[in-house]
Amino acid sequence: MASFNISIRTGGSLQSYGEPSDFVSSYIGVITCTDDDTGEVTKVGRVTAIRVHAGLAQDAGEPLFDVCDSYSQELANVHALLYEPDGYSFREPLMLRFEAMESDLLVLDYVVLNPKWRKLKLGLLAVRRFVDLVGGGCGLAVSYIAPLRHAASRMLGVPKSWLPSHERKADRRAAAVRLRGYFRGMGFERLGRSWYYALPLNMVTPSASELLGPGDG
Repeated sequence: MASFNISIRTGGSLQSYGEPSDFVSSYIGVITCTDDDTGEVTKVGRVTAIRVHAGLAQDAGEPLFDVCDSYSQELANVHALLYEPDGYSFREPLMLRFEAMESDLLVLDYVVLNPKWRKLKLGLLAVRRFVDLVGGGCGLAVSYIAPLRHAASRMLGVPKSWLPSHERKADRRAAAVRLRGYFRGMGFERLGRSWYYALPLNMVTPSASELLGPGDG
C-alpha cells in the first residue's frame, strides 16, 4: 500500500513591487509516494502553475496587460482571451458564464506523472488539491490542455520515461482528446474554439471519492 502527498513551493521579494511581472507568482508542486510498509518516499509527479494577482495590480495602478506581457507572450495571449482590454476583470461573457467575480487568475502549466502511477486518477487528485491550496481568491483556473512533448523532459526537469512519445499526429490528437475528457471530469470547460479550458473556482470541485469513481484516467 502507498499514500500520496503534494508539497508546493513558491517565493517572492520582500521589497515593494518593482516590475510589472512581480504581480505574477509561480508555484511548483511535487507529488510524492510514501510506501506504507518501508516509509520510503519517492517523487512521482510534478505540477506547475502561475497566479496573476490582478487585484494587487489594480491597487498599485499597474496595467494588467503590462503585467502579463512582461511575464511571457503566452500570458499576454491568455490576457487577451480572458480579460477586458483596459481593465482588471474578466470579459463579461466569461463572468456571466462562470460567475467569476474575483479577478485573480490561476494558470495551470502542466501536470506530469511517473507512468507507473497513471490510470489511478492521481493527476486529477493532485490538480484538485493544488487548486484548493493556491487558488483561493481566484475567479478562474485555466489550462492549455495538450499532451506534453517527449523532447521537453530536460526543460520540465523530469525523466524522459515520464513523457509520452506520440510519433504520429493522429496519436497525439487522440491523446489530446482523452486528456481533455479527463479534465472535463473535474469541471473544466473549453473556452470557445481555443485550446484553453477553464475551471470556475467559485464552484465546489468534485471530492476525491467522486474523482475516483468509475472511468479511465
